[in-house]
Amino acid sequence: MDQLERPPEITWDDRRAWFEGQEAQHAAAGAPAPSEQACALMIDLQAVFCAGAWAAAVILAYAIAEAQSSRRAARPEGVGEGDWKWLRALRNRLVHEDPGKAAFTVEDQWMRRTLWEERARRAVVIAFAALYPAPQDSNAGQETDQ
Repeated sequence: MDQLERPPEITWDDRRAWFEGQEAQHAAAGAPAPSEQACALMIDLQAVFCAGAWAAAVILAYAIAEAQSSRRAARPEGVGEGDWKWLRALRNRLVHEDPGKAAFTVEDQWMRRTLWEERARRAVVIAFAALYPAPQDSNAGQETDQ
């Protein structure tokens, strides 16, 4: 099963470059230092993202974004309402399975990896927006639901 093997070096490097590019882009405006736990979770997020563990990336991205919020489950500063609702709903579907209607299946591992990669990328962007909130983010919440 390809999903259990380390991706080819070029794939890992491309994912790592994208991830680190997102971090550099979001951090460029400056922001209060993220918490120690958020930094530690970001290391895990990068590892699962580079490995292609898409559902794990979504779940970790939500945990990081939520940790940056002043109130549990409240929308963190820097994250648009639409993005927060999308990430929270997807994370909830992954963590709290609806019997008979799984949000993530073995078939997804084989047939919908591209869709789940897109979702993971969006979740990573949201996590970085929570860690490094821009003073005025004109694009927040304008992305479409997937």
